[in-house]
Amino acid sequence: MTYLHHHDREALKLLTEDRITPERVKTYIGHLQDIGNSTQTLLSRLQELQEVAKVMDPDKDWSFINDRASRVRARHKPVRNKKDIKLSDELLALGLKLMTQARAFEGLEAAIRFRDGLTIAFLALIPVRRRNLADLILGENLIAIDGGWLVTYDETETKTHEPHEALLPGILNEPLQTYLSIHRPYLLTREGRWTSDPKDALWISKDGSAMTQMALYDRVRARTKDEFGKAMSIHAFRYAAPTTLAIADPENVRIAAPLLGHRTFSTTETYYQQAQTLEAHREFVATIAKRRTGV
Repeated sequence: MTYLHHHDREALKLLTEDRITPERVKTYIGHLQDIGNSTQTLLSRLQELQEVAKVMDPDKDWSFINDRASRVRARHKPVRNKKDIKLSDELLALGLKLMTQARAFEGLEAAIRFRDGLTIAFLALIPVRRRNLADLILGENLIAIDGGWLVTYDETETKTHEPHEALLPGILNEPLQTYLSIHRPYLLTREGRWTSDPKDALWISKDGSAMTQMALYDRVRARTKDEFGKAMSIHAFRYAAPTTLAIADPENVRIAAPLLGHRTFSTTETYYQQAQTLEAHREFVATIAKRRTGV
């Protein structure tokens, strides 16, 4: 739906099952490739598309979706050169830079620049998946606690079906408060063609709506391309975290697993895993602080 909204709005007038044609699927996959998605992501999108299509019209021949998946596999090339991955302190510096720059602007430009900077700084220190970033809800996933903020997801919200928690690093407490008291309220006053009630969503678009996964993805890529000359996806921040640890603090590189919410222990050790997640995050933030101060 997001793809059609931006690139083929006429198709939205058709019945759902009629929108899915060989040519449109080909164009859609080409678009996903152009913006840097991996082969696995392309195959996942095709599988999801086929499952929806079968529900919409069980009797129709949808084999062309499988054919497209076969072509994707056949021409597979790695899309990420890990040598190009920036380290987490560099990404944090970009986020802080954008928020500082926002002071020189007013209105919409100030709000967007500050929001984008906070998003990037947040990802640099809490490298969550794109879905979890978009799903941050005030009072549910972002909770004020003891003068700070707790970022929390329960087992139904994570890819590994394990609860995941992290304390927002102190360096982001003031920027978050600034965003919540100044820039988010301003964005909430905006209206556009596609405005909808964002309720308590953290990230607000220029149209006053909750930002979608794709909108956040596009903003991160645009800002990182402007800064580094090469766009970085949200997932690239998850590569940056263990890379930073491996370079700066190799003895603690194993904390990357709980830091990223990867499942490394058995189900019977769920609560131990949750405790390790919090400790891993403290170690990671300490490493970033050391790199920034040169200590």
